Amino acid sequence: MDNGKSPVSVHSSVNSPVCFVAPSSRSVKRPRPVKSCLECRKRKLKCDRTSPCSQCQKAQRACRYAAEGEAVSLSDGSDAEVPERTVKRSRPAVNQEPTQRGTNYAVVLEEHAARLERLEKQLLGSSSSVAESSGTPAQRPAASSLTIRGLTVKGGLRTRFFGQSSTRVLVNLFDEAKEFMFSRNKSSDIRELFLNIQKIHKALQDEHRKATAPITVFVDSMTPIQKRMADVLPSRAVCDTLLNIYLSGSETIYRVLHIPSFMGQYIGYWEGKPQPDAFLPQFLSILCVGYRFLGAGKGQYHDREGIHIPTASSLVRTWLDGLRGKQLVEFSTLQAELLQLMAQRMINPQNQESWTHLGLIVRMAMTMGLHRDPSEFAHKISPFWAEQRRKLWYTMLELDIHMSMQCNLPCCIREGDFTCLPPRNLNDEEIYPNMEQLPPSKPIDQYTDARIQVFAASTIYMRLKVVELINRTDSLQDYQQVLEIGNELERVFEDVRYIVPPATHSTDRKEYRRKWLSRIVLDMHCRRPLLALYRPFALSSPDAPQQIMTGYLRSSMILLSYLDELDPTSPDYHHILHMHQLVLKQDILQAAFSVCYYMKQVSNGSTTTDPLAIDSHTKSESVEQACTIASESSVLLSLPRLKTTVQKVLDSMLGRIREIGTDLRDIVSLTVVFNTSQGGTSEQKRDAIKSGVQAILEAGLQAIHANQEKIASMPIMPPSVPGPINATQANSSFMNNAQPFIATADAPNTMPDDFSAMWDMEFWNPFLPSGLP
Repeated sequence: MDNGKSPVSVHSSVNSPVCFVAPSSRSVKRPRPVKSCLECRKRKLKCDRTSPCSQCQKAQRACRYAAEGEAVSLSDGSDAEVPERTVKRSRPAVNQEPTQRGTNYAVVLEEHAARLERLEKQLLGSSSSVAESSGTPAQRPAASSLTIRGLTVKGGLRTRFFGQSSTRVLVNLFDEAKEFMFSRNKSSDIRELFLNIQKIHKALQDEHRKATAPITVFVDSMTPIQKRMADVLPSRAVCDTLLNIYLSGSETIYRVLHIPSFMGQYIGYWEGKPQPDAFLPQFLSILCVGYRFLGAGKGQYHDREGIHIPTASSLVRTWLDGLRGKQLVEFSTLQAELLQLMAQRMINPQNQESWTHLGLIVRMAMTMGLHRDPSEFAHKISPFWAEQRRKLWYTMLELDIHMSMQCNLPCCIREGDFTCLPPRNLNDEEIYPNMEQLPPSKPIDQYTDARIQVFAASTIYMRLKVVELINRTDSLQDYQQVLEIGNELERVFEDVRYIVPPATHSTDRKEYRRKWLSRIVLDMHCRRPLLALYRPFALSSPDAPQQIMTGYLRSSMILLSYLDELDPTSPDYHHILHMHQLVLKQDILQAAFSVCYYMKQVSNGSTTTDPLAIDSHTKSESVEQACTIASESSVLLSLPRLKTTVQKVLDSMLGRIREIGTDLRDIVSLTVVFNTSQGGTSEQKRDAIKSGVQAILEAGLQAIHANQEKIASMPIMPPSVPGPINATQANSSFMNNAQPFIATADAPNTMPDDFSAMWDMEFWNPFLPSGLP
């Protein structure tokens, strides 16, 4: 070669010789050989120069190399531009044209054909090659947006998003029930029942606001915050009880504390020894959670032997908001933030507010480096603190997944955003601050303080994947990913049964309860994602595989049957029932609505198919047939069992109204949906709804200690929104302070003209507090 002046011989991607002749009148640098296909050159991708190349195969587009005699510009990375050149290239045999004259015309046609093919694939939503090879039906999943999400708009400026788990969205599955609730053409007896229930609902909301208002004598005092927090503590005996309830009920999958270290601080505090500033904020939040788990009836927020949760939570928030500088990156501050979030959810569980607050806590943790494993840092972190960081990080991951699914919103953390390793399966007593090395992790089937969190951590990635999938349901091209992750979660349930086998009633009562609780906690945290994954398709999707239809119904029934293993006559059954309904309230509602959906479809369906003749990918001719097959697949899923299970849910919700008062909107909706889903004539459905609504009315009257005549005389008006209350008002009863609901001589008692609008805008108002959990 002589500085690029002589001809250069190169090879094409199909090993065909290409001769490049440079003009003799101009000296040019050596150009980069043209070897890539046209698509890779246009997109500046690395081409492996096969036919077709891997890049084009991956993108499912036509792979084409330059035809013989076709003018092709050099890549942007060439060393020099050559204004004139002669290109001679032998095209692959599959692309050869008969004559040079027709080459350009054929190239244009081929390019248009490739573009048309890509457009057809996008419009028709063809399945991926993986789905086709696995035999999965090559149809894009179909799920109505009305059953996935909702949005309320107030004046065009105030909006709120609702996900698939919201009662608002679930009611859209039941046209007949929705029409009955919102119709203005109700008979007078039904209209009166609904109106009285709305009055009771507002009365309960007013009582709830008063009970959850902090006491101003503590909140607005100029006394130092540590002194005010100490002043609201109950007696030592009460603190012992509430602390034990918290440790057994919450420090399982949500690990925030090192129990021996915290107990040392706790004992030292009562002995008068000085403790870190973060101790009291942490302790107050723990007492709030423990007292809510205790199930103290309507005195759950304040009485002589308890703690005033709103005041305690407000004081902790004041302490946290007053931190500055280095205090914000203290590990104990992060613990206090998480505990305060849990305590706040005990007062008013607004899921979207909790999701937003958790996002701030997660980012606070990431600025402290908790998302990276401690072993990655040059400054060595002691084994004890490294393990505590791992426990706290995975606690935040669990909360993030749970709250994101409740809100149907993306997680703050995604797969690949963290490298922190899971904690080891060790008891807290085996870990202490001055240790030099962590002991080896125990087998997962061996009980430890950390076992539940360790096992749950092994499923974190697939559950994060579930949250990702349910937030991009509309973009799924087939059911392949849904079925694959569903199968993985089903295998996890088998692992749970192996690790924590069902205990026999002959064992010690305390041990039996511990094993039952461990198994339920693990099963629940994996069954929630499975239900969220299947729900958009199992409910109203006409082309969902039978595996999804049957699996969703089975998981709904299992979640509703957790308490069937316990003896209702045992002394601690009432306490377990309270915790079960407190923790799983929204999950129970979703499962009950879902079972009603299957009941409705079975009642409407006219054909049945042998459930033994189907496999996981079988498609039914209709949603009704698929639901029928699912409900006939076992005794657990039989139609009489479905009805009995939902009725038990309604009975338990009525009991909670009598005991502590609760939000009536959900139970009214479920009652109407349940009684319209069982089939029968219109008159039979109406009588059943009337009977169910009357039972709700009677339970509500017991909750507010009123009678039906007094409720009927109450005027219709918005509930009052009181400010903070003082210590005297905090101990007063509801009826002594319910003046806005006392009847007057000229109080209107007629139904508004637009009853459906009143029901929808006020009774279903999402901006009102959701009531007691």
